[in-house]
Amino acid sequence: MEKKPLSCPCCSGKEYSFCCKPYHEGKVAEHAEELMRSRYSAYALNIPDYIIQTTHPASSQYQDDLKVMRRSISAFSSKHQFVSLKVLDAREKNDQATVTFTASLMKKKEDASFTEKSLFLKQGGKWLYKGGILQEGHAPNLVTNEELQVLPLAYYGEAVLRKVAAPIGEIGEELKRLIERMIQTMDLVDGVGLAAPQIHHAIRLFIMRNPTEGPDFNKVEVFINPKITFKGAKKWCAQEGCLSIPGIYADVDRSEIIEITYTNLDGVEIKKKASGWEAKIIQHEYDHIEGILFIDHLPPSTLQKILPSLKNLEERLKRHNIL
Repeated sequence: MEKKPLSCPCCSGKEYSFCCKPYHEGKVAEHAEELMRSRYSAYALNIPDYIIQTTHPASSQYQDDLKVMRRSISAFSSKHQFVSLKVLDAREKNDQATVTFTASLMKKKEDASFTEKSLFLKQGGKWLYKGGILQEGHAPNLVTNEELQVLPLAYYGEAVLRKVAAPIGEIGEELKRLIERMIQTMDLVDGVGLAAPQIHHAIRLFIMRNPTEGPDFNKVEVFINPKITFKGAKKWCAQEGCLSIPGIYADVDRSEIIEITYTNLDGVEIKKKASGWEAKIIQHEYDHIEGILFIDHLPPSTLQKILPSLKNLEERLKRHNIL
């Protein structure tokens, strides 16, 4: 009796041999949706090397130790049953793309489905997975009609991250368009804050999504020409990461309470008191416009431990012509 051909896990309705298998064997995806489907199939069939090869070197999911990354991917594949894939939306513009999809998964007989709006960037003529926004279950609300306008991030080793940013004069249409693009960029790389130097603009501007429970939770706040006027003596230590130093995290001491003045997008001067996570995010982003990175706050012993990872990151980005 002839063995039944394997249907492709990506739910294209085609045989695996004629669908995703060629990509797993070296074919380059012409479109981001093709890459997304072939990555889903690679997870379903437990092919971790393909996931590694198609992950952007500046993705927060990329790990220095490829053996650890390979085991982590394989463990995810082994623990889940991949039921189906549904593409909700796919958009491409030059060297950037988003693909929104719902992956129906089961884990220990329980629903583990999720919807993700993935960001793909073309690097060296190849589409690579950068990251995305993820929600549990079926979440069609992740599909939006906004124009794709992601800004390229500045990474560790780039001079713009060490500049003291210049004050902003007029709040005009050009600045407002830049802020719109910053918000989209921050969201698509799953950030909670983003400063202008991180998108190659050495100006005194940063944005954040408010982390405080209440009516302003998750609301985008824009800080133009900010100045921290008070830092409380009491410190609070918690883990921080940075979109410009992907994949590296460390505990950082920050003032638990701060006060800041800034101009909002309407040109109104605001005086704000912040505490907890809100204060931590503000201080982190404010550091960026002063040319300071969160690793500069680390004690020598901690910095020494992460230096190999910083070196590996810089070398990896140079190897892929990102720096």
